[in-house]
Amino acid sequence: MVKIFKLIKIWVLLVVVIQMSNCWYYSFKGTLPPHLKNISIPVFQDKTAEFNIQQTVTDQIRLGFIKENILQLVEGNNSHSELTGVILSVTDKPLVYTTDSEVGESVTEYRITVSVEAEWYDKIEEKSVFKERFSGYSEYDPTGATDRTRDIALQEAIDNITEDIINRILADW
Repeated sequence: MVKIFKLIKIWVLLVVVIQMSNCWYYSFKGTLPPHLKNISIPVFQDKTAEFNIQQTVTDQIRLGFIKENILQLVEGNNSHSELTGVILSVTDKPLVYTTDSEVGESVTEYRITVSVEAEWYDKIEEKSVFKERFSGYSEYDPTGATDRTRDIALQEAIDNITEDIINRILADW
């Protein structure tokens, strides 16, 4: 009888370990079409006057794909899919005003907004999966009184766009 209880305990423990091991690895790759194993991301086109924005946006999106490990990032024409894009605008708009009796009204916080149009193209089936506009924004202090610089805000806005594009790719499948 004692041997039977030991065997049952071992069996239950084994079942629990097997069940838990199935949860150790989780990936979104299974939600993508099986014929798409990789993606190329050429440098985005730039329709703005922002210095070097095309390289900054492209590098951030590429880095996002590397970090998320959804599709292997490859260069050139050998890719199964391609993500292309155009940076449509980078705008800075006043967000918070203060009034000072000596200076008058001044801006203490700006919002930077980046707008991008991106298209994900399935090169195997020769069709566009999506073509959409994405926007990201963040706030910064133009006075330099805080560490919220325009560069940091620009980076955060691009990070938001990267996250939205990756989520959009995953949402299709």
